[in-house]
Amino acid sequence: MKKILIIRFSSLGDIILSFPLINALKKEYPESEIHYLTKSVYKTILELNPAISKIILFNGQPLGELKSEIKNDGYDLVLDIHKNFRSILLTLFSGLNVKRYRKDTIKKFLLVKFKINLFKKIIPVYKKYIKAVGEEFAKKFSHYTATELEFDRTRKYDFNYIVIAPSSKHFTKTYPKEKFVSYIKASSFKIILVGDESTKDKEICDQIENETNAINLCGRLSYNELANIIFNSEYVLTNDSAILHFSEMLGKNVKAIFGSTVKEFGFFPQLENSLVIENKNLKCRPCTHIGLPACPLGHFKCMNEIQIEKLN
Repeated sequence: MKKILIIRFSSLGDIILSFPLINALKKEYPESEIHYLTKSVYKTILELNPAISKIILFNGQPLGELKSEIKNDGYDLVLDIHKNFRSILLTLFSGLNVKRYRKDTIKKFLLVKFKINLFKKIIPVYKKYIKAVGEEFAKKFSHYTATELEFDRTRKYDFNYIVIAPSSKHFTKTYPKEKFVSYIKASSFKIILVGDESTKDKEICDQIENETNAINLCGRLSYNELANIIFNSEYVLTNDSAILHFSEMLGKNVKAIFGSTVKEFGFFPQLENSLVIENKNLKCRPCTHIGLPACPLGHFKCMNEIQIEKLN
């Protein structure tokens, strides 16, 4: 295996969860080149991983051009860990050794819509990616591994702090901001707020900043700077979001709040000392495997009934 291509177009959390796969490939094939095909928006996060030799960007160009590039590069192995129409079309009839990961789409559908749980064994997403290479390979590299990312580790605050990522892309995965305010007011630590440049993230962090003494860095950090902030923190408090996986990839323990989603979907924390906070007494969970813009039943008990003040 001298040349390996990984295909994952999105999203941020899924891409971060592919890093243990890259770790395993480099251990098994230390002389190999690992190339990564993704959307351009994720280039900077991949640049932190020194094991990736080349990043191929999909910018909406004709798939035929991209397919020819992949075929001509002569990869020994192509790992399609996105497995959607586009990624399948890119590699179909390419003559390359292509392997794809198992999504368990039907099991997720039955659990969400009918609460029929066929997940006899819960397999984390990172492990599903590794299993795509083969069962024997997966047996050798089944344990979760953090990644030695390349970022500036020299800049440090002269105080101890907790990182809070209070937002998430979907409403049903977002813990109420007023509850974060209560937590911050009861904490003896300094708090640093992080998030992306989206309007939602900024509005949530701005409101929390206005009601507390938290330091608001939402939308102001590169991935390099974010890695530094997280790496030097006491721990990270977050929703079910990409920050959870980014933090654990840096070896940092997280306290993760889960609302509409559950462990069976494969995105729970993996580090031994990480903590999951969830309401297990609701028959309506899970109501989605991705996230929804509103609670289908209107009560949002999966988040509203969770108290985090005792975490301090």
